[in-house]
Amino acid sequence: MSGSTTVLYDIANNAKATFSPNPWKSRLALNFKNVPFETEWVEYPDIEPKFKALGIPPNPEGPYKFTDYTSPAVRFADGTYVMDSQAIAEKLEILYPEPSFHLDTGLHDEAAAIIQELMWSLFPDLLHLLPKGILSERSAVYFAEDRKRRFGISLDDLAAAKGGEVAWEAAQPSMAALKTFLTSKKKDEGPFIMGSNPSYADLIIIALFQSLNIVKKDSCTRLVGYCSEFENLHEAGKQWAS
Repeated sequence: MSGSTTVLYDIANNAKATFSPNPWKSRLALNFKNVPFETEWVEYPDIEPKFKALGIPPNPEGPYKFTDYTSPAVRFADGTYVMDSQAIAEKLEILYPEPSFHLDTGLHDEAAAIIQELMWSLFPDLLHLLPKGILSERSAVYFAEDRKRRFGISLDDLAAAKGGEVAWEAAQPSMAALKTFLTSKKKDEGPFIMGSNPSYADLIIIALFQSLNIVKKDSCTRLVGYCSEFENLHEAGKQWAS
């Protein structure tokens, strides 16, 4: 790995496939911008010490801060490091203006707010699956213990209480809001939010589809099957999903 190589720091797992929505956003973004990159897989308990050692500052305080250090992070070809998918997208837009993310539209903020609500609704049905085969044993133990501490309940108990059809029922308002969002901004009949012109906002949504496809394929099928708008966007996004 040379110093001039762009590197995506993703969460290590048994399949060596991106499974978390936030790293998916940056993977899609790099591919969208046609930036060659390598992936370095980092185990969950190693994220904070590794990123600290690289000199990456912690996440700033704010209402959406979950922890000090999170994946994704990217080392750009100029040797600088950026952590957090939104910050990575902003840096990519500066370094590689075309094709544009259209961040000036603000659509990515709207998409992020809806997807955040949708993910929190579905998480009880999904998170308990990560320590059961997707994560390595070391990361699985760390993840299960860390989330139990944060949520005040084990992932299995969370799934029993709020997973299954309870989660999908809770997700209905967000799913409806997402459909409205995808149909209300179009300038033509293309599959993206603005029609035929893709943006970073589209990648935020596609990232959730791709994450579900790894964690629980049936859930991806169910979500994408909710409406033709989801299905068309999912299909259109596959060109950047590698």
